[in-house]
Amino acid sequence: MPRPLVAYADGSGTPLYSPPVAFERLGVSDADLLLGWVLQDVPWLHDLAEHSARCIMGGYALRPHIERGAVGYLPVRYASLPRLLGAALRPDYLVVRGRPRGSGFTYAGSIGWAHVAARLARCGVLVLVDPDAPDLGGPEIAGQVIGAETVEFADGPPARAEATREDRIIGELVAALIPSGATIQYGPGAIADAIIEVIPHPVRVWSGLATDALIRLSDRGLLIGDATATYLWGSPELTTMAAEGDLRIRPIEETHDLGRLVSLPRFVAINTALQVDLDGSVNVESVRGRHVAGIGGHPDFCAGASCNPNGLSVIALRSEHAGRSSIVRRVDTVSTGRSDVDLVVTEHGVADLRGCDAAERARRIVAIAAPAARDSLERGDRDVPGGRSR
Repeated sequence: MPRPLVAYADGSGTPLYSPPVAFERLGVSDADLLLGWVLQDVPWLHDLAEHSARCIMGGYALRPHIERGAVGYLPVRYASLPRLLGAALRPDYLVVRGRPRGSGFTYAGSIGWAHVAARLARCGVLVLVDPDAPDLGGPEIAGQVIGAETVEFADGPPARAEATREDRIIGELVAALIPSGATIQYGPGAIADAIIEVIPHPVRVWSGLATDALIRLSDRGLLIGDATATYLWGSPELTTMAAEGDLRIRPIEETHDLGRLVSLPRFVAINTALQVDLDGSVNVESVRGRHVAGIGGHPDFCAGASCNPNGLSVIALRSEHAGRSSIVRRVDTVSTGRSDVDLVVTEHGVADLRGCDAAERARRIVAIAAPAARDSLERGDRDVPGGRSR
């Protein structure tokens, strides 16, 4: 008989309440564990035995535990999660962060895939209660709540990376591509911050993740209406923005739904990458055998923008990282396919791939690679050098 599957819903707040304690509370002595996006390095992660868990979103706190074999990474795009959670990954139990609302509970902070997992959990939901969390106006926790425990969480806003000269150049180049009144999606990191800092006109925001960059956009008077996201990762001011109704926190069934994305007005997806190759394929997962991050919503937003009648799918990255070219002959892993990439932007310019055949795509991408790497890319060398750009 298969072991029950216990899903630990994800988000910026990681429970200190360990899975073995949750298993005991649920009345299961042994279970498989499904993790999501884990940001804080909590003690129980180090207690995970080999092959004791799987995760939907690798990276951040999970990276070393993936590398040591305790956590198996599942290359899953977020838009497919509702289907998978109803079939191959259907949980028996969900453990989720919540706060009281009336006689029930609502999600505290991020929602992510918790809402669909709660509806589909065969045996019920255990709510880890954060009584001090504000009500952000999201839906009530779905499914059958079979228990509630008041627990502590490891929380903390991300450290803001200082933008480099290259980041600021990329920010100016991408911001110039965004039309007034567009709906933008963005991710975390210094490049995204640099882009949002210099957007010159009002935009809407529909994103998987909301960060403090959204606050700065609003403070400049450039946010049209309410922003929408499923994950929060930022300061208390960002939470306040959601509590006051200027930021809607919605489940992935809504935020990552391709039907909605293709109908958003002038949808511009702004994402980054570890590698981009000469046909425009993108890698966001691993480099040279080392796991870095998960697929998440990257291919969903790129596809939504590239299929949107007035959309634009943008990949923005530095031309090199840690002394190696980020533009390569072939990416180590294809996370997002070339057909869903319109523009690639580095500090050396913009490669517009729309309507280009393979040879022209390669020529345009090489032109925005680090100068020291261009000859090797054109020759087809296996190893492409980095070197400081002049």
